[in-house]
Amino acid sequence: MSLRVREGRETDKAFVMDAWRRSFEDAPAVRGADRVHFRSEMERTIGRLFRTATVRVACDPADEDTIVGFAVFTGPELHYVYVKQAFRKMGIARQLLEGLGIKAYTFRSNHARPVQGWQFTPRFTI
Repeated sequence: MSLRVREGRETDKAFVMDAWRRSFEDAPAVRGADRVHFRSEMERTIGRLFRTATVRVACDPADEDTIVGFAVFTGPELHYVYVKQAFRKMGIARQLLEGLGIKAYTFRSNHARPVQGWQFTPRFTI
């Protein structure tokens, strides 16, 4: 699959925030939590990261507004990588992370498979 990887833009923020938040909404760690509080705290945390971290977006080369996945990172620390369900297992996450030298990650998900040797650094609490 031919995709373009580009820097994230302000117009990507809504997609990034929605996909990231939804992927954690039904996690065992937040079951029973107040949904309104969870959403507001998650959006606050992601919004802060969106302002300070680097965002890479994988998109359709013919339409850069059609996002397939994204990665959010600060230096060698990965905060989150996401690929739409229909496009998983196609190497898109690898393409998003190519050349970054990621050594640690801050958010953990049941679906994440970090590269062996990455260190989990839980800096964010919801």
